[in-house]
Amino acid sequence: MQNSDNTIYFNFSYFALKLLGKGLYSNHWTAIAELVANGLDAQAKNIKVYINMKDKENSVIEILDNGYGMGYEDLAEKYVLIGRDKRDDDEIDEEIKNQLMGRKGIGKLAALYLSNKYFVISKTGRETSAWCLDASNVKDSDVPHLNRIDLNELEIETKEEWGKFKTGTMIKLMNVDLTYFGERTLASLKARLADFYLLDTLPGRIEAAILTDSTSKKVFEKVEKSIAFKNLYALYNNSKIDFSYRLAESVIIRSSVEKVMSTPRYVEKLDPTDFKVSGKKKFLKPDGSYTEGELEYEMSGWIGIHTSINNDDAKLNDSEYLKNKAYRPNRLRLYVRNKLAVENFLEYIRNTQAFSNYIEGEISFNILDHNELGDIATSNRQGFMEEDERVQLLVDILKPIINSLIRRRIHIGQRVKEEEQEFYEEERRKQVERHRIEEEKRKAAEKLREEEEQKRKLVEQKVEGMDKELKNTNTDLKFEKKRSLFLVESLSQDQFSFAEKLHMVKINVSTIESVVKKLVMKLQRGRFVENDAWESLKTISYLVKRIHAVLEYGGLAQFNTKEEIIEGDLFEFILEYCESILNKYTNINVLVNIENGVQYVTKFSSQNVAVILENVINNSIKHQAQTLNIRMSKEGEDYVIDLVDNGKGIDHRVGDLDELFEFGKGYTASGTGVGLYHIREIVRDNLHGSINITKDLSKGFGLQIRM
Repeated sequence: MQNSDNTIYFNFSYFALKLLGKGLYSNHWTAIAELVANGLDAQAKNIKVYINMKDKENSVIEILDNGYGMGYEDLAEKYVLIGRDKRDDDEIDEEIKNQLMGRKGIGKLAALYLSNKYFVISKTGRETSAWCLDASNVKDSDVPHLNRIDLNELEIETKEEWGKFKTGTMIKLMNVDLTYFGERTLASLKARLADFYLLDTLPGRIEAAILTDSTSKKVFEKVEKSIAFKNLYALYNNSKIDFSYRLAESVIIRSSVEKVMSTPRYVEKLDPTDFKVSGKKKFLKPDGSYTEGELEYEMSGWIGIHTSINNDDAKLNDSEYLKNKAYRPNRLRLYVRNKLAVENFLEYIRNTQAFSNYIEGEISFNILDHNELGDIATSNRQGFMEEDERVQLLVDILKPIINSLIRRRIHIGQRVKEEEQEFYEEERRKQVERHRIEEEKRKAAEKLREEEEQKRKLVEQKVEGMDKELKNTNTDLKFEKKRSLFLVESLSQDQFSFAEKLHMVKINVSTIESVVKKLVMKLQRGRFVENDAWESLKTISYLVKRIHAVLEYGGLAQFNTKEEIIEGDLFEFILEYCESILNKYTNINVLVNIENGVQYVTKFSSQNVAVILENVINNSIKHQAQTLNIRMSKEGEDYVIDLVDNGKGIDHRVGDLDELFEFGKGYTASGTGVGLYHIREIVRDNLHGSINITKDLSKGFGLQIRM
């Protein structure tokens, strides 16, 4: 524009241009994102961001796109015009205008924020040109200008990628100072860049390649968001995108109590229809008047609340959780026309409740940048004026949603604390009960010692009396009678208990003797058939197993072994048997888990249950297992016991698994096939249940008992 006698035009100096650039952007990522947005506004389908920071102080950045490019007229009349509103361009149709991210024509100043020297290379279907703006050796009062340069003299590090674009624009920045970019900053670079756009709705693909040292290779990777959806405890979503598949079914909340921590906390989904987020109204225009008609408005997007914002705790739910000095996930990002307008809108809401900093979300509210309404962006273009009616409208829409999310997170946090308190109270109660029992045992033992001392004195008195009675008796006979009397009278309570346990062995041995006697009689009378032998062997084998079980636990068990059939908690009996016997006297680690402390009170034979456990443990040891896992639970109306080891498992030559429960069928070449037969008989006849071999185990052998 030329001055005339009646009109004088303003000019920008380099000082003003640089001052604007520094004031508009607060960090490198914002400036880079602005240059990428220029490519998206040029209808680019592919934008590449290349950063070579091998020399951090003099880094090179190249941002190239395959948009429609700029010819000489575009550069001279549009690009260099600071403050030109692209939405007023009559050459652009209305559909594209409504998609444009930029409005005030100042995004190009982002290049000056990053570097004092940059190049613009652009190609259209008709021409290709290269230009340079060099503000490194100029006076502040000089007028900025672009100088045409020979493209062949310009070294382009992304020459191969640029050559594949038929049209487009490249911004090449020289001597960009990235000295203070540490490893954490670099690790979150792509996540930060991704946050500047609603990638799911963008028409173009953004890729980035970062070279940090001499070993780095130029590999462009798609810029994607790093959102830890599986760490969200509750979610509001009214967008067109279904995020359900990204959520976890349940989350883990860290607790000092393992049982509480292992309890699943199911993710909650808010019903969008419970909240009013859209409507129509008249808005205030820049001239102070209201719009003639009502304008539609709608807040859309998703808002979630994290289970935890501690890195270690959050990664229990989602390994993708990223949080460091350079990247903060717990922010409510506000987008206008698919571009980040406010990095954290929570600062406008000013919610001071606990867990308010656990909120993360991405929302859109395009009425904030409506073509008919005034520009309410702040001077640095990275926020909005809080007092504007549209901002306050959005605050009013968001408050109920955020409050609902926070209430849910507070509630589950309180529930976890209550469960912890209940656990510790139960532990204290058990400890008091243990102390009471121990005290009773101590008193009983003390009483027993006193009784035995009195008994010993009585025996001594009887022996002294016997001396007088047997004064004239044979010496050897006299000594034997005295010894027998002393032994019988001196038997302790433990010895009587052991005698009771040996009584069970005697019963089993007597039964074996009877079976053998009947078998011999049949042989003598010529009535013996093969089936008799099998049935006898089954009975003898079963009784021998019971004897072994009694011998294993008879002198060790802390539970009642006096009765053949006892009534009590079968699961607790198995736990006690494993802890007091198997884990102490076998070379295998038995891990027992009673899910949710479930109890199964029933009548059962302690010998029979011991037969099951001894058979399983012996098979596991025989097949080189180091661990046997026993899981007891309730599924519907069934009580279930799963026994799984990590040994060699079933011989690959075994076909039908059900045949292994037949007498004489083993699941290895060296097995006799007796143990599984007896286990099935006990489960079916005594526990009134069913048993199956667990299929599809990657390693080891497993049984499931269902009662």
